[in-house]
Amino acid sequence: NTPECEKYACCPLPPYLEDSGCVIEEDDNAGRPLRDVCFHLLKLYSDRHYDLDQLLDPRSVTSDPLDYRLSWHLWEVLRALNYTHLFKQSQGVLNASYAAQLESEGLWEWAVFILLHEPDTQ
Repeated sequence: NTPECEKYACCPLPPYLEDSGCVIEEDDNAGRPLRDVCFHLLKLYSDRHYDLDQLLDPRSVTSDPLDYRLSWHLWEVLRALNYTHLFKQSQGVLNASYAAQLESEGLWEWAVFILLHEPDTQ
């Protein structure tokens, strides 16, 4: 709760923003500041019901907001650890986005594999 000029440490920014100085990057969609994925994992460890949408946001890892590789794999690990409080719509976006990314790279077999993880069959 100190003023901006008295901060003694930078916010835990994603790796691609680390050298930009003590700047808080705001998320355009929800008005939440961007944080590093490791920060979100620590928050999830301390609060089992921490918002998974922030954790699985691709921009917490990479500057490409359409790169869902790590987000999808991280979600699968979290699911295996019984973290199930991600909304169905967010799960669908994660699966469909990663499948589209793989398909655009010509890896349609893997895109089908990803879509088999879709919880809503419709």
